Amino acid sequence: MNRHEILDVATVSASALFARNNGFFSRSLESSPIDEAVRNTECTVGDLQPDTVEEITATGPAGEFQAGYLVHHWEGSDVPTLLYHHGSGENPFNFGRISSNSFRRIFSSKSGFDANLIALRAPFHDRSNREYIRAMGELENFVGMLATSTALIQALTERLRDEGCPVILASGISHGGWAVNLHRAYYGGLNRYVPIFAGARLDDLFVSSIYRKLASDSVQKNQDKVAATLDFESDFTAVEGDGCDPLLARYDRIVEFESQRPCYAGLGLDVLEKGHVTGSLATDALRNHVQQSLLAV
Repeated sequence: MNRHEILDVATVSASALFARNNGFFSRSLESSPIDEAVRNTECTVGDLQPDTVEEITATGPAGEFQAGYLVHHWEGSDVPTLLYHHGSGENPFNFGRISSNSFRRIFSSKSGFDANLIALRAPFHDRSNREYIRAMGELENFVGMLATSTALIQALTERLRDEGCPVILASGISHGGWAVNLHRAYYGGLNRYVPIFAGARLDDLFVSSIYRKLASDSVQKNQDKVAATLDFESDFTAVEGDGCDPLLARYDRIVEFESQRPCYAGLGLDVLEKGHVTGSLATDALRNHVQQSLLAV
C-alpha cells in the first residue's frame, strides 16, 4: 500500500474503534430499496434568503427526516446556481477555521465561481458524531438520509426553476456524491452533475471496501440483501446524456476506483492520484474540478 491507501485504512480503523458495537446497520438490515425510497420521498423548501439556515422535513417510505440548506452566496436568479452536498460526518454549516467542512474549504474564496452557492445538510448532520453513528445502526435510516438529500436537491431545483434560474449544477463529495448520482438516476434534468469520490455501487462501500470495518457482521452475512437495497448502478448507467463530470481517486480504499469507475463509462471520468482522505484534502484540485464543470455549461 502507498501512503494514500495507508491513511484511508488507518482512518477507517480508528473510526471502527470509536464506533465499537454501533457499526452501520448493527440493529437492523430492514429497509425500503434505495430506488423506491428516492422516487417516493418528498419535501418542500422555503425562502432563498442568503445567510439563513432553512430547515426542511422530508417524508417517504423510510420515514420522516429533517435536513437543511443555506444560501451562502446569491448573485441573482439570472446566473447559474451550484448546489453542494457535504461528505459523511461533516457539519456543513460550521464555518470555523478548524471545522471539517469541505464546503468551507472549496468555496472559501468565491473567485472563480460566478454563481449562486447553496450548501445542503443531510439528516443527522446537525448533531454529534456519536449520535450520527447511533442513527446509522438501522439501514432504513441510511436509505432515508440519502433519499432526503436527493429530494432536497429536487425541491431546490424546482424552486430555482420557478425563480428563472437558467443553469443548475449539483456537486457533492463522498456521501454528497452518492446523493448527486441518485438524483441523476431517478430525477435528472440538471445542467451538470459533479460527483466527487462516489459512484453507483453503494453496497460495495459496506461489503468490499475497507469501510466494511464500520459495518456490522450481519452485512457480510447478508451481502445479497444489502446489494438489493443499495445498488443502483443499472439505473444510473441507463441514463442518457453526458452531463456528468465525475472525479474519483485512484488509490481510494473507501470508494474504490476499480469498483466504481465502470458506471462512468463514456462520461469523461477525471482521476486524482490520491486516496479518499488525501483527495478530500486536495482543496485546489477539488475546486478546479468544480470550476471546470461550471465553465462547461
